[in-house]
Amino acid sequence: MPPDEPTAAAARLDGFEHAAKALRLSSITIVPVKHPGSKSGHAVPNVVELKLYDSYAHNGSLQAIAYFPLAVWRLVRVLRAFRCQCIIASTPAPFVPFQGLLAARILGVPYVLDVRDSWAMESLTHLGSVRNRIKEYIERVSARNASRVWFVTRGLLERLRTDYELNTAVVDFIPNGADLTMFRPVEGPRDIDLVFLGSPARYRNVEGVLLGIAHLKRLMPRVRVIFVGWPGSANERVFTTAISGLGLTPNVELELAVARSKVPFVLSRAKLGIVSFSDDDVYRAAIGAKAYEYIACGVPLACLGPPGDSELRRMVEQHDIGFYSSTPDEFAARAHELLSVINRWILISKKCREASKEFDRRTISERALADHLLPMVAERARAR
Repeated sequence: MPPDEPTAAAARLDGFEHAAKALRLSSITIVPVKHPGSKSGHAVPNVVELKLYDSYAHNGSLQAIAYFPLAVWRLVRVLRAFRCQCIIASTPAPFVPFQGLLAARILGVPYVLDVRDSWAMESLTHLGSVRNRIKEYIERVSARNASRVWFVTRGLLERLRTDYELNTAVVDFIPNGADLTMFRPVEGPRDIDLVFLGSPARYRNVEGVLLGIAHLKRLMPRVRVIFVGWPGSANERVFTTAISGLGLTPNVELELAVARSKVPFVLSRAKLGIVSFSDDDVYRAAIGAKAYEYIACGVPLACLGPPGDSELRRMVEQHDIGFYSSTPDEFAARAHELLSVINRWILISKKCREASKEFDRRTISERALADHLLPMVAERARAR
């Protein structure tokens, strides 16, 4: 994913790229061509597009597997030309990181697996039990053979460290965050009650969120909510029908995704930011990358997730940066309470800005490279 794309993966990559520049390291980003006949619509500095496994997957797994050795060869050739000293590859799609592992083995360089989501999380929204087991196995192989494995939450770290029997010495907690040079409050009216950033993926429990908004409408008939990134999504028609059926058409607006540089202007119009997950146990280890961008812009979190303990609940309650709920009714009641007491909202908004300093993406990324990547590269240089 090129670093200028409006996705969580691109934002994390952008953090590592800025960190590399700050540490005077040269870096390149290698991304799969969307399909073998496609060409990039625009050139991006330091980004190389290659025909990798994912480039062939649109024609089926068999063709992608058939071209897999060729894809690895292409990757090795490019990395060798750039004299690569270390490879960082990211989940959740397992085949591209696996190609990175094979390339690292061939070139004899350190390999870092950056686990943003596990395939156990992804499998709940992907069909095919055999295919899911294969992909989880590939993820396991990549993790067990990595020089280091980075995790975005401690819960995810502990789960996969146990499930994959990883060496404690090679696992690191490298949280997500927000670029505080970009994400900060912008002066202006807060005319949106709730904002939801991201596509309506199944794991985000969109049905529960819409029910919560329907309950909130009974308490606040003129409540205003915008969903950014929904138009054009695969599930758009399903959820627009649900919005209409719940009588939310006057209250809910669907907006196209915006460039990351424009997101702070959207968030600075909102009073609460929605973060939601389905009730499945694996999502207790998730936080949601957008949560960090919300709080950096002074937007308290309105969370709907699994009951009981979770990483997201812990973050919200430890820093007092919003509320965490487990049912649509509770979501509506807590949102109404926070939206109705302006002094309380102002206090929580200030706490959001203060908490965001702990999650400065650039600082986190620089520390990750300086503390974990540079020592491996230096050790390899000494060994040679």
